[in-house]
Amino acid sequence: MAYPFPRFSSAPQTPQCLKGVESPSSWQSRGFDKPRSYATRWLLLSVAAAVILLVLLTKSLASHPRQTDRIPFSDSDIDDFFNHFEGRQDCGIASTDIYIPPIPFHATTKKHSLYCPNRARLLEAMSGGGRHGFDTPYFPLGCHFRWYSTSEICMILDRFDSVVFLGDNTLRHIYSALNMLLRENIALGGLRQWEMNESEREACRCDNQLTRPECLAYSVLDNRSVRSNDAASGHSSPYFCDRTPHIFIPIDRSPAAEDLHTSFNSILHREPDSYKPIAVIHSLSLATSLAWPTATSSMDEWVTLADISQKNVPFLWVGPNAAGHLKPPSQILSQGNNALWHYTIEMAKEAEARQLDTLGMYNFTLQAGSWDGTYYGQEVVLVQAMMVINWLSRLEST
Repeated sequence: MAYPFPRFSSAPQTPQCLKGVESPSSWQSRGFDKPRSYATRWLLLSVAAAVILLVLLTKSLASHPRQTDRIPFSDSDIDDFFNHFEGRQDCGIASTDIYIPPIPFHATTKKHSLYCPNRARLLEAMSGGGRHGFDTPYFPLGCHFRWYSTSEICMILDRFDSVVFLGDNTLRHIYSALNMLLRENIALGGLRQWEMNESEREACRCDNQLTRPECLAYSVLDNRSVRSNDAASGHSSPYFCDRTPHIFIPIDRSPAAEDLHTSFNSILHREPDSYKPIAVIHSLSLATSLAWPTATSSMDEWVTLADISQKNVPFLWVGPNAAGHLKPPSQILSQGNNALWHYTIEMAKEAEARQLDTLGMYNFTLQAGSWDGTYYGQEVVLVQAMMVINWLSRLEST
């Protein structure tokens, strides 16, 4: 079953009485009446008027869209954004199969009011939702995230100096899905297809680019390689836009290898005078057998490097997927859902303590079909990539 994703903010504190300040009850106990002056009555009237004005102002603002992601809202029904993607027919995936937009219950309800109003609510909703049946579309909790078109994704990425993915194979798959969206190619968009022969390209199409080890060896690791090689190949699949650098840095331990630090630092210092933020999506789970100390060490390791750069570097910690029903029995104890759920909760607490944003994937993958009990296909990772894009859309651009 899905679980409510916890909030870690501290509980409100009970106001304490100030020393030397007496309450009205103490006045009465000493034989005095409550103070009744014209000043007090005037203050009460002023407060009442202010409350009325605030209510009227709130109603007025509620009638207008809250474009917190700076992407205009559309009142039209959602189309299949994959209609023109390469591989749409071969892979048999429509965006309407994996994402259902919010539906107003009343004719007077504006669709924009059903989307999450801020980043905190967005992350909570995406982390804490559920499915109404096995492999059905996922519904976030309380408010909705958006499905952006490719041109809208480009607008979001333009607000960043770079986007960095740091993690193991779970995050590699999400980065592959981002490349599929940006290349508008769900057949081979996550792969360096110019390095493959014809039989390999045929064998690695669609879900196979994520589930077969021989295909994963060709995964795209950065946009620069696509820009440099794709156009010269006989099977060109360029990016729809290619203005913001993005890269996947594979890590499976902490501390990571020094050459990975060098790669990260080169990104941080690529544009010394740039005011744009460098977004980092970070995850580490099954590669370390869910070792809590390794994960927290990894958080500190990369946050420290970012702090030294004195750049604006927002972090998103992405939790692990749930275990699929095909998880081998030998792994159930160490990598089963009980272990994964506790890891999700504890690492979210650690991320919160370091002021990192957190996106849980446990609920999202709990009733999703998995090929091997560990990794998931395109219908899952494409939505996960869109969730990351939603987080990017809500970050400040300066």
